[in-house]
Amino acid sequence: MLSQNCTKRNRFIKLLLCLGLIFAGSSQLLPGFQAAVNAAAEEGRSDNPAPAGLRKFAEEASALLAGSEPFTAWAGAAMVIEPLGPGTRSWLITLTKGQGKAIQPLGYMIISATPDGEYKLIEYGCGAESLYGSGALHSGLSGLGLSKGSKSASGITPVYGGPVLAAWMISSQAGKSSNARFLDALTGELLPESRESWARQSAKYTPPASAVGSAKQGWTPGEAIRLADPFDPYDNLLWITGKNKLHLSTGNLENAFAQQRRFVFAATGPKRTYSVPLPVYGYQIWSPSPPSSGSAAAYMLTGTEDSPRWIALDALLASGSFLAMPD
Repeated sequence: MLSQNCTKRNRFIKLLLCLGLIFAGSSQLLPGFQAAVNAAAEEGRSDNPAPAGLRKFAEEASALLAGSEPFTAWAGAAMVIEPLGPGTRSWLITLTKGQGKAIQPLGYMIISATPDGEYKLIEYGCGAESLYGSGALHSGLSGLGLSKGSKSASGITPVYGGPVLAAWMISSQAGKSSNARFLDALTGELLPESRESWARQSAKYTPPASAVGSAKQGWTPGEAIRLADPFDPYDNLLWITGKNKLHLSTGNLENAFAQQRRFVFAATGPKRTYSVPLPVYGYQIWSPSPPSSGSAAAYMLTGTEDSPRWIALDALLASGSFLAMPD
């Protein structure tokens, strides 16, 4: 069965959808995904070799982050790169330490390619059970009455259409059936998606131009600033009644958090089939070097105590809005 927490989330998702309270008016399948990650980490390679430019950018970004907390454990970590797809031109980079059965995930990054071939750092996070964690996958499959080895789940494909569209697509008989089920990549809960609805939504995803990218050298990540404790938006639903969307930008984050230490991000849009709010309680700013060479890039802190997650601000703004979380 799904956990009690997942059950609660599903109930509120349906409530938000039915009442319309949020801002009204507005490849080849990879069977045994986590097993493949573990095997690739142990052997120091992937069965789907990553482009050289992608690997270089991922190594540079992870090394920069490893220079300060809470990413210092990333120093010298092994890196496994897996495609998120088919068709989205995004990759999951899992950082690990250890060998064999002692392999331990340390965190992740997601990098997407722009139409002109530049690589963009869309999000990153720490912890063994962050995005696409094996525990969430096992929980989701168990809730469907499946296991990773069952014929009804012979195709498990991690798919990505931006930070609010991250899931596993579960297909039967190695994809021969047109039907598929989708599990949320963070919680493992069953999503109200079909192949058609997923394709409609993910087709709109474009990596934000403002995110840290491979075309510019000299990025420096600033301090990872946390201004409140992690929280659950479902604990106080009064944020839904907020009348004004908050206009956050890289330049006004310090002032915005001085007035309000907690925010809720909620995805919206006419093509969305569901919306899950994200708690936001901090940020990290990446600066170009020299400063005159371009604009800074902001990443918003969300997630839990054990698995914090930083997401490019403009990647979020492309798919929803921020509201203040009542104290």
